[in-house]
Parts: sequence; C-alpha cells; structure tokens
Amino acid sequence: MPHRHGENLHHKIVKPDFSRTDISIEGRLPSCFGIAKKRLAEAARFFAGESASRSGKPFAAVSVILQDDAESDAAHRAVMDVEGATDVITQPFDPMPGEKAGVYGELYVNCERALRAAPKRAGWSPLKELLLYVAHGMDHLSGADDHSPRERASMRRRELGWIRKFVPLAVAAFFATASFADDFEEEVPFDRYYVSGGASMVLPQGGAKVGRLGGAKAIAGWYATEFTAFEGSFSLLENHYSTTVGLLWHWYGYERLDPFFTCGGSWIEGAGAGPYGGVGFYWHIDDHWSLRFDCAHALLVDGGVDSVFSFSAALRVTW
Repeated sequence: MPHRHGENLHHKIVKPDFSRTDISIEGRLPSCFGIAKKRLAEAARFFAGESASRSGKPFAAVSVILQDDAESDAAHRAVMDVEGATDVITQPFDPMPGEKAGVYGELYVNCERALRAAPKRAGWSPLKELLLYVAHGMDHLSGADDHSPRERASMRRRELGWIRKFVPLAVAAFFATASFADDFEEEVPFDRYYVSGGASMVLPQGGAKVGRLGGAKAIAGWYATEFTAFEGSFSLLENHYSTTVGLLWHWYGYERLDPFFTCGGSWIEGAGAGPYGGVGFYWHIDDHWSLRFDCAHALLVDGGVDSVFSFSAALRVTW
C-alpha cells in the first residue's frame, strides 16, 4: 500500500490527548456501506488516536477523501507518480506556521475497491474493508512501514485489532472467523512455528491424587491461521510428567499485549487425563521474542474426577 512520509513530524510531547484529532470526510460514501459520514469520522478519529498512542506522535488534522477507481488512479499519479488505482494513499503534510504541532495529512480511500474486495473474504463485509483502509492509512501517517513481509504482517495484526476495539461487540465475532491471512489479494505472511520454554506450577484441588507440583515446561506450536494455532506441551514436574495437546486462539488488539484462549486435552502422570481450558497473554518484546503467561483449569479422570489448576511463564521465539 503506497505512502509517503513528511518531515519534521517528530515532536516531544507530554501526556498528549490523542482523542481530539480534527477529521473531515470528503467525497461520496455509497449507502451500501451502511454507515454515515459522521460515524466514519468517529472511526477515523479512533484509529488516529490508536496510531498516535503507538507512535507518541499527536494527530492534529486528517482529511479522509473517498474515491472510486478512476479518482484513486488520478490521486496515485499525483501523489506517488504511480499509475493505477489502489486501496488507500497516504499523504502527510508538515504543519503550517501558526498551526499546532502534530501529524497532518490526507487519506485517499478507494470505496469502489472495498466493495469489490469484500465478497472475496469469508465472514467479511464492505464496511470492514473500508475501515481497514482507513486504519491502514492512519498507521502509515504515524510512520509505520510495510516494506518487508514481517512489517506488513505486524501492521495488519495491529490494524485488525483497532477495528475490533471500535466495532461493537455484537458484531466482533465475525472477525474471529474471517480468514485474513489467505484471502487478501496481496497475501500477508505470518510466523507459523514457535517454541517456548519456561516454568510451570500445578495446584491440585481437594481429592486429587497428586500434590502441588512445579518444574520446567516446553511448548511447540504451529499456526493454521493468523488467529489459531495447534500446540503441544511437555512438563517435567518433579517426579511426574505432564503433556497437553490443544488449540490456541488469539484476540489481537494491542501493540504488545496479546491475549489468548486455550483448550484441549491434558494428562498428568499419576493423576489421569481430561479436558482443559485456559486464558493467557503474550507480551511481545519484538517480532521474534515474546513472554508468555498461562492460567488453565483441567478435569482429570482416573477412577474419579480431579480438579487441577496450572500456572506457567515462558519465553517464546517464532519463525
């Protein structure tokens, strides 16, 4: 997605208010998107605030200019000297003398492309496609780049998180089932494999056949999509062994904090086997390394039903 960055947009600020960006919506907004310009401006202001919070650069004023393919082609030639229509074009500006410090710019958003692209994505809609273009443009305005596959994947995850936070919870479930990685015209790659190593503690409840256990834990996983992974773990808990096989599902939405849910089957030597479910989060250090924290509850069956809680912390690397 093309863009051009302006100069002198780095300002040292103290406790900025990222929610007061001046947003204007220009051009025709087809009614089939099911959103009014006022509501689209609210979304653009929200994305500007998220982008500003990530970068530390306050957004002052942004114009969102809605276009069709022909208009996008003309803007692409004028701004980037590149032929052909595209989804969103980002044009930053330096503040004029006397204007408040901050990020100024224009987003040229192609409504015609959004209407054409949305039906190709499972569980998607033209409105979500349009919001993605606006979010991507705001991300670029703060200085984010997508020159490399890893940068594109990072931006995509971040922008989808912003959309989730803005869209009402009643429709947020659609995002969980949409196939983002495989359905986009320009596929966004993502890390498929990961391993983690750390420590684990098991806290049995009354009637369990084992006592409190602690030890080392290793996890290996493979991502089937950007949002779901299959993983297995092995723990050496003092004089007992433990294994799990299950599914991990992400709820992206933050730059570094990445909550997730887990479920599957668990086995502890001497205590039995049964289903488990848990919650946790990653704290991303960079594109490869993350800290992982888990809390899970398992029901183990071995002549009776034992209730077991487990807690773990680990360091993950992806590739």
